[in-house]
Amino acid sequence: MKHVRLYDVRGIYAVIAALLIGLFAPIPVYALHPLITDDAVMQGKGVFELELNYQFSHDRYSEIAREPKEVTESGLEGQSVFGKRHVRENVHQAGVGLAYGVIDAVDIAFAVPFQSVYYRNRHFYYTGPLQGLYMKQTEMENGLGDISAEVKWKIFEYKALSLALKPGIIIPTGNCSKGLGAGKFGAYGYFITTLDLKMVLLHLNIGYIRNQNRINEREDIWHASLAGEFWVVKDRFRLVANIGLDRNKDKRSRIHDAYLLGGGILTVSDSCDLDLGFKYSIQSKQWESPGPDYSILAGATIWFGYVPKSGAEVNVKEGEK
Repeated sequence: MKHVRLYDVRGIYAVIAALLIGLFAPIPVYALHPLITDDAVMQGKGVFELELNYQFSHDRYSEIAREPKEVTESGLEGQSVFGKRHVRENVHQAGVGLAYGVIDAVDIAFAVPFQSVYYRNRHFYYTGPLQGLYMKQTEMENGLGDISAEVKWKIFEYKALSLALKPGIIIPTGNCSKGLGAGKFGAYGYFITTLDLKMVLLHLNIGYIRNQNRINEREDIWHASLAGEFWVVKDRFRLVANIGLDRNKDKRSRIHDAYLLGGGILTVSDSCDLDLGFKYSIQSKQWESPGPDYSILAGATIWFGYVPKSGAEVNVKEGEK
């Protein structure tokens, strides 16, 4: 077996850090914040929606490191890294989203994320030249993530039921070597269902993401989620809840990301909403990482142009004016 110098071993940590950081970068689908699930409610012709949001995510877990070919592509091919890793990661992400109603049934939207990631790894080696030793590695990365552009098209509406399609593209503007982006163009498509029962709204999303990347992640990702809005004070305050399941981007794991989310949305005026949410992983903790253990989300949504009746209903028919 070929022996590797210490600085070469450190090199693999930068690659692994980029892979793990990449797992936290969400697919840029902008929904009714803080929900992950999107709705089939449209902006309406001529209406702009500006969304400003922030998310803090924390994850802590352990895993068994296997041979380099199974972990990631690196210059250490053939060098044993078999051992146990203890990982801790904190991610701050701020996002800006802008949507516009081209016609009543079609919206276009753009999303720009910015990330700050702190990553700490403690690796205990079972075999190889570093057998019985601990190695610590800390990484801090900041920068622009991958920008997304999408179209939402309401294809059906009958009474309380609305159906929509949402295709989009992911533009590789983030630095993939730092784990801030995928490094390749990607695409996604979502089927959206909304059932509007006046004081209660239910939303269902089924999606597929073509996650083309340069950081050794899975390329075929599926998504399924269900969300609800519950008006506590009509047109002013509502509670929201979300449950979802996403396929893990990490090729090494068969544990997928299952989560719950709860929060509230305050309608300050007909053109402004404020929101707060808490997302919690319901998968087993401390072993591998399908997603962050928990996330705190906060945001503000502002409408320009035609002002809707309330923050929840932006598509008002002529007969309702």
